[in-house]
Amino acid sequence: MYCINHLKIILMKLYCLLLFPIVWLIGCTPTASIQQSWTNPEQRDSTKVFQKILLVALLKDAYTRKVAEDKLAQEVRPRGVVSYNYLPNYQANADTGLISNRLRQDGFDGILIMRFVTLDKNTANSLPSNQPSYYNSWYGYYSTTFPLYNVPGNTAANEIYNVETNVYSLVSNKLLWSGVTTAVNISNKSQMIDGVIATIKQKMRSQGFIK
Repeated sequence: MYCINHLKIILMKLYCLLLFPIVWLIGCTPTASIQQSWTNPEQRDSTKVFQKILLVALLKDAYTRKVAEDKLAQEVRPRGVVSYNYLPNYQANADTGLISNRLRQDGFDGILIMRFVTLDKNTANSLPSNQPSYYNSWYGYYSTTFPLYNVPGNTAANEIYNVETNVYSLVSNKLLWSGVTTAVNISNKSQMIDGVIATIKQKMRSQGFIK
């Protein structure tokens, strides 16, 4: 009996030793990576520009949008304002001038817009080399991409999402930074968003866009 119990203990220890590295590797596997990024050469440090930033995350559904915008707001507090509160009843055909004037009157000088650009099961696609003209201004980009937000689709786990992030200046009405982050659609959306945000911050910092 002693030998049998002793053998069980040895086998259990061996099992744990074999299992631990696998669990560790899975836990350390990155969930996001930058596929492509661009920085406007005219502006190298956004921290010297933005005092109040509107944060927009058009990420599939209202819940994911709220989670992402809240996390972004935590990263740039107290300067960030979530769009699900500021523009709750936005319509794609809304008056551009009225919204722009309201933003300026409320002291906004920057906008960050995040959205899904592809949903692919096996591969990740980067931005085209020649961007459409609507990328040039925040409202052109926002009004064009907003109708695609919350469109029903396949959201099964273990697919690959490409999350595009654009940063615009409201002062110059120009695109300052753009990047595409590839992320695995794990069931824990909060963890996936954390990975995307951390990856974007690291890339922006390495390019000198933020300090």
